[in-house]
Amino acid sequence: MYRPILLLFFALLPSVLRSQDSISFDYRPATVVVYNASDPASTELANYYVKQRGIPAGNLVGLKCQNIETISREVFDKEIDLPLRTAFDERGWWETTRQPKDGLMATKTTMRVITLIQGIPLRIATQAQPPTKDPRTGKDLPPNPIDENASSVDSELAVFGVLEKLSRGMVSNPYFKATTPFFKTGLTPMFMVGRIDGPNKAIAKRLIDDAIAVEKEGLYGKAYIDLAQKNQPGYKMGEDWLINSARMLELRGIPVIMDTWAPTLPSGFPMSDCALYLGWYTQNADGPFVNPAFRLRRGAVAVHIHSFSASTLKSDSLNWCGPLVAHGACATLGNVFEPYLSFCAHLDIFTDRLLAGYNLSEAAWMSTPALSWMSVVIGDPLYRPFGAVPGNGDKKAAPEYKAIRLALQRWGKPEQKSELEDGLQRMAEGLKSPAIYEFLALHAQAGENKNWPAAQKWFDLAAKSTTTTEGLIRLQFLMADAMRRDGDNRKAIKLLNGVVEKYPSAPEAGAARTLVQQIRDSK
Repeated sequence: MYRPILLLFFALLPSVLRSQDSISFDYRPATVVVYNASDPASTELANYYVKQRGIPAGNLVGLKCQNIETISREVFDKEIDLPLRTAFDERGWWETTRQPKDGLMATKTTMRVITLIQGIPLRIATQAQPPTKDPRTGKDLPPNPIDENASSVDSELAVFGVLEKLSRGMVSNPYFKATTPFFKTGLTPMFMVGRIDGPNKAIAKRLIDDAIAVEKEGLYGKAYIDLAQKNQPGYKMGEDWLINSARMLELRGIPVIMDTWAPTLPSGFPMSDCALYLGWYTQNADGPFVNPAFRLRRGAVAVHIHSFSASTLKSDSLNWCGPLVAHGACATLGNVFEPYLSFCAHLDIFTDRLLAGYNLSEAAWMSTPALSWMSVVIGDPLYRPFGAVPGNGDKKAAPEYKAIRLALQRWGKPEQKSELEDGLQRMAEGLKSPAIYEFLALHAQAGENKNWPAAQKWFDLAAKSTTTTEGLIRLQFLMADAMRRDGDNRKAIKLLNGVVEKYPSAPEAGAARTLVQQIRDSK
């Protein structure tokens, strides 16, 4: 029954189906793939990547380097930087010129992206430096944190074309906040860098397969935003990034479930169909990510802000980046050492650029203020999760989420509320879709709205069309949160206690108890 209804719905929306040719660019011929030639697994993975992605085999560069995550600055220079420069020189990939103020640098290059393969070291350790002198007194100045010369290998290679840079501290990212595809910029000393890596070779290989498979149709599912309620000076910007991201996603027709409690989501929370996850501020993977069976939706983008989120990628439980990809994420961002919050990726910019159709590496480096610093981009840098147009491709693939996205493009203005609700209700009836009704309920409460009566109608319709126990429990959680936001803690607690009573052995029962305690503690 859904097919004619869905085709009719798509036919109503020709004006919103726009090409993204101005953003799309074939970076494959301009992508250098760097692997550890001393590591057979790295070699195998690099060859697999170029074959599957269609990158010329001549773009492979094997380096004989130590297969450890942390190296010294001296080892980086000797085993990574210098051999890679030699490869660029010998293969004619760039032209270098000495600039009056900047020294020797790349002024023309045929290569724009560097993909690092598992086996290439991750972090450059701090190297002792002579203290900075006060020019007035000649005395040693106290160390400036932003003069730290530790960095990620990845961020160091982002400024690979600056051939006589200082090793003291960060440099400003000229691509930060850009709104232009990287291939259109004149930033020849800079490269888009991404890393195919993870706790083991199988996970790293999956990053390749998932990116290629998912971008054919686009990424669809729900977004989960996990706030930390850190609104004090110096931290509020992190909360703002997440809140802004939530609003962008919701207005683009992506259902958003936002956890407004300070702790992370409880481990048993039914985080189904999670295509995007943004959260902060715990050191190690927490919440649903401690559940061995939990998996994100294929192609998911998941980021948790923490100063040491990428201190290691070899663990599926320590820090965040390793666990996120172990639980199915196709892309994540992280930091190898303390970056300071303002120099982390600004996740609202990252979200905006992904939604606009940019690839992972463009969106990541557009959102990162500093280079030669602490950030890493995990995943195929060419991955474009939102490059596909929702009305194209297989009409049977993710029809509910495509319908929501198209509806918001067509009827997303506030004055079109009735048209949006009518259009989506027709689709929900045709598809018998609880996901569409759930979106309407969440949409009724988006932003500052706390209107439980407006949401209740849609929650009730969602419950009537839900056929799974997990789906019913999810709705109970969402309804309880809507009641709490509307000021009715008593009803919220009653609903959550009902989950515990009806499903006492389910993992969600523990999550319900946690949420009940949080409500009680908030009084």
